[in-house]
Amino acid sequence: MSSKYFRSSKGNKLNGLLASEQLKKIKTDFPELQIVKNTWNSFQLIIQMQPTSISAKYDIKIVYELNRWVKVFVINMELRLAPNRVKLPHVYDTSKQQLCLYSPSKKEWDGFKYIADTIIPWTSDWLYYYELWLPEGKWYGGGHNEYPNEENTRLLKNE
Repeated sequence: MSSKYFRSSKGNKLNGLLASEQLKKIKTDFPELQIVKNTWNSFQLIIQMQPTSISAKYDIKIVYELNRWVKVFVINMELRLAPNRVKLPHVYDTSKQQLCLYSPSKKEWDGFKYIADTIIPWTSDWLYYYELWLPEGKWYGGGHNEYPNEENTRLLKNE
């Protein structure tokens, strides 16, 4: 079917859950969430997370673009660095505090998986391991090797 309002295209097939489906499921677990932007194929929202009862409360911004990506940022505070580190572990960008939660090349997440069941728990895990990382700069959370030559050349702040 084609009209001036609706154009079907064989090249534009849906490669994931609708943004509205993703958002509905997130609202179930985080009814206090703040929606910053909401369109038919994307959204931006803010949720508050506390990985343990003695942890800080983190405001997390989730940016979802249908069939493309999910980006996660810590926005309410500047994340501190461990004393012997010059950057945050497992982030795409230390200054933007954009968390690295999965490896796209390993296809650990795709648009058919619910953000509420994957990205949000992974964010909580990242925050938990970040808090463990703070005292000594040792990352216990797994993933890629953040400091490959650590035994031979320490990344110390004053070097």
